[in-house]
Amino acid sequence: MEQLLEKLFESTSKVRIMRLVIQNPEISFTFPKILQRTQIKKSSAKKELIKLTKIGLIETKIATIKKEESPNGVKEKSKKMQVYHLNQQFPLLNELHALMVKSSTTSRKKILNQIKKLGKVKLAILSGIFINSDRSRTDLLIVGDDISKKRLENFLVEVESELGKTLSYTVMDTDEFRYRMNMLDRFLRDIFEYPHEKLINKMNLR
Repeated sequence: MEQLLEKLFESTSKVRIMRLVIQNPEISFTFPKILQRTQIKKSSAKKELIKLTKIGLIETKIATIKKEESPNGVKEKSKKMQVYHLNQQFPLLNELHALMVKSSTTSRKKILNQIKKLGKVKLAILSGIFINSDRSRTDLLIVGDDISKKRLENFLVEVESELGKTLSYTVMDTDEFRYRMNMLDRFLRDIFEYPHEKLINKMNLR
């Protein structure tokens, strides 16, 4: 058991892959998709996937990948590829899942610094996956003006690669937020009524 744990935790790349498959137990990932979702180097991903497969946390199979339409409108042919998925019979899975949920490499300080760079942010609320709550309407709410779409996209990619999960997020400008608050918008009311954490609160909301 101790040797198994030692093999599990020895690199950031390994932890990101583990989070990805544990947080998405029903999904099979191709190697390119793993690289995209974890944002780790190809060589590191290959090495860690071999190790995680050997100890039985990850299983592989050959699957037919359906046709997808490329950006230029051309449909690519279906092809057989190796895919990776979680072994849901792994003996330590429950313990690992609890650990993955509770511990995140994305610190509050890091998230705060990244959000501040997005634009004139007046309010940033964390909920959902950030506080281990399944009652939340969204994982992240950002209210502000002049929000950079490109920086927001980069921020989401980075955070999702560390959490191993696609974020549910909501972005709105201050005028829309105030209007919806005045209208007692159900979506916003749920966010504030359910567990949440105010990371930025320049609007002095209680």
